[in-house]
Amino acid sequence: MKKIVGLIALFAGILFSCEDKIDLELPENTGQLVITADLMASDQLHQINIQEVVGIKDEVLSPITDAEVMVKNLENNEIYTFLAGPDGVYTNKTLRLREKTSYQLYVKTVEGKVIEGISTLPSYVDVDSIGLSERVLFTDTIYYPTMIFNDPPEKGNYYRYKMSVNNGEMRFIDVFSDKYNNGLEVQHDIVDRDRDLKIGDKIHILRQCIDVGAYNYWNSFQMINPGAASPSNPISNLSNNALGYFSVSVGKYYDSEVVLTNSNP
Repeated sequence: MKKIVGLIALFAGILFSCEDKIDLELPENTGQLVITADLMASDQLHQINIQEVVGIKDEVLSPITDAEVMVKNLENNEIYTFLAGPDGVYTNKTLRLREKTSYQLYVKTVEGKVIEGISTLPSYVDVDSIGLSERVLFTDTIYYPTMIFNDPPEKGNYYRYKMSVNNGEMRFIDVFSDKYNNGLEVQHDIVDRDRDLKIGDKIHILRQCIDVGAYNYWNSFQMINPGAASPSNPISNLSNNALGYFSVSVGKYYDSEVVLTNSNP
């Protein structure tokens, strides 16, 4: 008889930002902005990516490098300016996100087009126990990390997971809400539907607590059927028909390794 032993460690001191690659159904009309503003409280350098749809063939996206980009703390009205860089990436080193505080993104292009979005930073929900599990599907054995925790009694808690395997790309895995298990003990199975874990794989997981706007975006993102007759884009929380999303979140990183050991009969 075999059992899985998960070697897990929390890396609270790791501070870096990972941008998501987003596949969108680009519109026939050009000029539409695509904004990725995913800001996490532990990041020392915040990044916002802004591009413009310029065509539906060949080079479909072009970076915007001359926009006015700011994030405003709606509690104290302090404004943080993001500086333009190459490839449409805007950065800020002074913004320190505070839990239970709302922030407003403001983007203005040189043509005068204004894009806005609001996101609220939730408190982090700690994990009580973490490990690895196995599931047998027909003749295949699937391995996946699990996290067990107590969901807070207040409604409206949302969670997002990203995972890297063997130091590879950090990829979006899943989002969860507490709609059906509010205030209960909850187990999240972190299953990568496109990649099977193997014995010896080293796993790096980012667990984020996000707000409803970010949840709606990523939940609709994973529910979109690429083969649908009328494909659509994820639900954005940005104004003026912009694609993408604005999110402020709090998160922690976890490391794991898939290990098998023989147990006593």
